[in-house]
Amino acid sequence: MAVATATAFLFSPVRAQGLRLVRRTRWLLAILLLMYAYVTPGPALWPGLGWASPSSTGMQQGVLRAVRLVLLLGGLAVLLAYTSRPRLVYGLYTLAKPLGWIGFDRRAFAVRLGLTLDYVEHAPRPARWLDALRAPPADDPAPATYALACERWQTRDSAVILAGVLLVGIVLA
Repeated sequence: MAVATATAFLFSPVRAQGLRLVRRTRWLLAILLLMYAYVTPGPALWPGLGWASPSSTGMQQGVLRAVRLVLLLGGLAVLLAYTSRPRLVYGLYTLAKPLGWIGFDRRAFAVRLGLTLDYVEHAPRPARWLDALRAPPADDPAPATYALACERWQTRDSAVILAGVLLVGIVLA
């Protein structure tokens, strides 16, 4: 996965999306690393600091979790760089079909997600985040309908899903 993500970062659209995602999650990554470093028991990384020293086991676990999160963000960057918003919403709508058995309304989910992504894409960007909180809500009329463009199932879709299931099976075995 690391090789695939590193290869994908050679392309400009993926690199821009990936760096933006990592920048937006920098505080999450830092807190994740610090939590693992100071909460996981183990030998002290710097014994001279005494109780204020993070554990070496915790640092290893924190770095591992942070790297996994960055790899996940890299995969998401590839998906966002090469998939249009309507296709992304329709893909999640299709993948949510099995959740209908437990009462999950996938149509409402797709509409809410699509409208949210449209709003975020067309919302004016203030210079500072505090200005966005202070600004009055826009008087833009909400769209009356939201339509999903249906995609036809292709043989390569089945092949990709089968390869993914086999890969997960091999990794977990």
